[in-house]
Amino acid sequence: MDDVSLVQLWARRSLYIGTGFAIILWSIVPFDLSAGALPGPDILYCITMAYVVRKPEWAPVWAVFLVFFFRDILTLAPLGLFTLLIVLGTEVVRSNIQAFREYSFGLEWLWMGTIFFIITILQQIILLMTLTHTPRFVEQLYLMVFTILLYPVIVGVMKFGFGFQRPRPGELDAWGKRL
Repeated sequence: MDDVSLVQLWARRSLYIGTGFAIILWSIVPFDLSAGALPGPDILYCITMAYVVRKPEWAPVWAVFLVFFFRDILTLAPLGLFTLLIVLGTEVVRSNIQAFREYSFGLEWLWMGTIFFIITILQQIILLMTLTHTPRFVEQLYLMVFTILLYPVIVGVMKFGFGFQRPRPGELDAWGKRL
């Protein structure tokens, strides 16, 4: 690997981390103070999963941990719980990356929705077991639905707007390993 590709690799990793931090900071700014507002989708989850399926070396596990742990800290969520579940979800995708690359987009979308559903339910169960305050189930249901519906939009923007394609057969990653 030459220095140019190493610089490009770290620039793209920095892009993921910077995008994550920007989304986190944007989400904690109080734009709407009404009490009955619906929860928005988890944009960071969608971007992370799209990165992991398309360019996993750009979003390594330590970067995913860093971004989501930062989010747990700033949003005063139970420290590390959602981070752990997201890291486990991304590692499930990484361990089956060849299968995910062969899936049609509809099946990929179904998998991402299932993984988010499992993460959300596990988070609720763990919070209930530890007697911690949990969000209302209806709010979590809206969050799941909005996030699952947003995933194709994020993937479309990343594909057509920024050129994040799935690797083609025979394509090499940053270390010269076949994808």
